[in-house]
Amino acid sequence: MAIHSTMLASLKYLSLLTFVAVIMFGHARMAVANQWQPQVKTVRVNNYDMAYVERGSGVPLILVHGSLSDYRTWLPLMAELSETNRTIAISLRHYYPEQWDGKGDDFSLNQHADDVAAFIKTLNLGAVDLLGHSRGGVVSMLVASQYPELVNNLVLADPAPLWTMLSDNTKARKLLETRKSIAKKTVKFYQQGNPQGGLETFVNYVAGPKPWDKTSEKKRNTLRDNSWTQVGQLQDFETQFDCRSAGKISSRVLMITGERSAPIYGYMHSALQSCLKHSNNALIADAGHMMFHANPTAFTFEVQEFIAP
Repeated sequence: MAIHSTMLASLKYLSLLTFVAVIMFGHARMAVANQWQPQVKTVRVNNYDMAYVERGSGVPLILVHGSLSDYRTWLPLMAELSETNRTIAISLRHYYPEQWDGKGDDFSLNQHADDVAAFIKTLNLGAVDLLGHSRGGVVSMLVASQYPELVNNLVLADPAPLWTMLSDNTKARKLLETRKSIAKKTVKFYQQGNPQGGLETFVNYVAGPKPWDKTSEKKRNTLRDNSWTQVGQLQDFETQFDCRSAGKISSRVLMITGERSAPIYGYMHSALQSCLKHSNNALIADAGHMMFHANPTAFTFEVQEFIAP
C-alpha cells in the first residue's frame, strides 16, 4: 500500500510538472513569435524589385495580399503557418514598401500574376502552395490557370468578383455595377488630390457601415501606404478570366469565406466551384471578408489541414 501511495504521488507530481512545462513552453513560444522581426528582402522579377518576408522551412507557401494591403497583412499568421511550411509573404508590384504615385501602365492583375510566377521561378521554389485573399485571390487564380506546373495547392479566401465570371447572374451584375461606380468615385477623389476621401469611400463601401471611423490608426497607415494602387485597380474590371480559364486550374483548390462575408463573394464562390475540377469549401465562423484577422485560429487550421501532405 505504501509503495502504491508513493507511486501515485510521484505520478501526480510528474503530471503537475508536465502541465507546468506545457504552459511555460506555450508562453515561451508566444514570446518568441512576438519578438520575431521580419527581414524584408527583395528579388528582381520582370524588371521590378519585389519585396517579401519569409519564415520556416518545408514546402513553400506563398501568401498574396488583397487591395490596399501588402506583406504586413500576413505577419500575425506567419508564426503558426511556418510550423509546417516555408511561408513567404510578398508585396505585389507598386504596393508597400514602394510609395507609388499611380503613374505608369504596369499595374494589372495579369502583370501581378506574371510577377508571382517569375518570383517562384527566380527563387527556384518548384511547385508551391499558393494562398490569395480578395484581389490576391484573383492573382493566385491567374497564376494557377496560366502556370499550372507552379502550383500544388491553391487556397482562395474570398477572391474578388470578376465580371467575366458573373455576367449571367443578374443579382451579381447589379452588385458589380455598384462596385464599379464606387471605384470610379474613389479614383475621382485621387484625381482631385484627395486620397483620404478615396480611402474612406472604398473602405466604407467594402466593409460598411462607416468602418473607417472604427479603423485603428495603425491599419489606416497601412491603407495610406497603398492608397494610390486604387487608381490602378480600376482596370481590374476588364480582366478576362472565365469558366474556361478556371477549368485550366489542375491543382486542388480550397475556397474559404467568412460567415459574414458580403453576398458578392458567395456568388463568386459558386461560379468558380461550378468550373473547377477539384474544389473544397471552408466557412470561418464569426468573421467577414477579413476572416484571417477576425478568426486567425480557424483560418490557419483550415489552410494547414488542406495543404498537409
